[in-house]
Amino acid sequence: MSYLLFSEFDLSAVLRRQIEMLRQDVYGCAEDYLLNVSETDFVNHLVMKFRVDAPEIGEPFMLEPREVDVDVSHDPMWGRRRGDAPHVKGCRIEIHVPFSGDHELFKCQPSSFTLNPPRADVRHDHLALIYDRPGALRPEEVKPGFEQAMGEIRRYLGNIKQDCAPFNSTLEENAKQIFTARKLRILSNRKAGAGFGLPIKRRENSPQTYVVPGVVRKPTIERPAVKTKGFVHEPTLAQQEYDNILSITRNMVNVMERSPKAFAHMGEEDLRTHFLVQLNGQYQGRATGETFNYEGKTDILIREGDRNVFIAECKIWNGETELGKAIDQVLGYLHWKDTKAALLVFNRNKSLSDVLAKIESTVTAHQCFKKLLTKVNETEWRFLFRNRDDANRELHLAVLVFDVPKETK
Repeated sequence: MSYLLFSEFDLSAVLRRQIEMLRQDVYGCAEDYLLNVSETDFVNHLVMKFRVDAPEIGEPFMLEPREVDVDVSHDPMWGRRRGDAPHVKGCRIEIHVPFSGDHELFKCQPSSFTLNPPRADVRHDHLALIYDRPGALRPEEVKPGFEQAMGEIRRYLGNIKQDCAPFNSTLEENAKQIFTARKLRILSNRKAGAGFGLPIKRRENSPQTYVVPGVVRKPTIERPAVKTKGFVHEPTLAQQEYDNILSITRNMVNVMERSPKAFAHMGEEDLRTHFLVQLNGQYQGRATGETFNYEGKTDILIREGDRNVFIAECKIWNGETELGKAIDQVLGYLHWKDTKAALLVFNRNKSLSDVLAKIESTVTAHQCFKKLLTKVNETEWRFLFRNRDDANRELHLAVLVFDVPKETK
């Protein structure tokens, strides 16, 4: 049986409902879960779960025609010729149109519509357009109607795709705002509760998951897993200070590039020393070199008390494989608490353009890579990585590439 398509629900109301369902999903999470989960992973999970994808149709195909009894009781032509007989022998043409995307959207009316929408039977992964004709099969009686229906279906799907585009483009930002608002509220409440000076006992059996049914159904998508149950406040390096450290580093390289002969004979260790001098000038001797940290010795480390606030490694460019190893090395230096790091890559006597063209693809291919945050300029990138041992612990890795020519004889 065929049904009217694109007429059961108002698409704009469905999209508004999606945001409300997203909000309920966030507020249905346990507090400690939200405080410990990776914001990037959780927001990506929300985007995947609540994104609305307009169906994309494939090439139609026809099943083999078959004989059926056709109801002609409402057909005056057949009624007069066949007397009062309600059914006659005829032929059924069934055409299937495969599609991908949300099949429930075939029920939704977009902002632009007609008063006579097309008809079809919506199945799990295809539309079925069925035509029963009394008597012998005559393609010229079926084909024009089918082509008209397909044209209408394509137009409606185009309108739905156009209506969904703004929703999908702003979904990540909406998810971030809802997530951040609840997380800040939880932290504010806990801070206020600590002000009473009374011991706090954690509630038992707090819910960890919450599922809300929706009009637009999606495959089961699980939230990111969190290992720790409780939340512990950890100090972090402010983004402004991180930017300042990288700015000092960048300024030092500008000096090197302007006086290449003065630095041409220096190796990694000597180059590192010049960065340490500049950093200690502003961070009061807190910057150290070749300091043991976690699994190895890092080139540059800035420590505040017993807390590492910045870790960097200096490397001379020797190809993509060595860059991947350098990233592994930096990650090996990072303790669970360390969240800000940098990789300083020095190019010597090789085409800088060729080197720059390989940086982004090499970094994004790393197994711990999560997201490109920004490309500051032609020679500097900011990436989001995960801790090797805890997918919910994120760290910022800046990669800066500098041209420091080597002295030639």
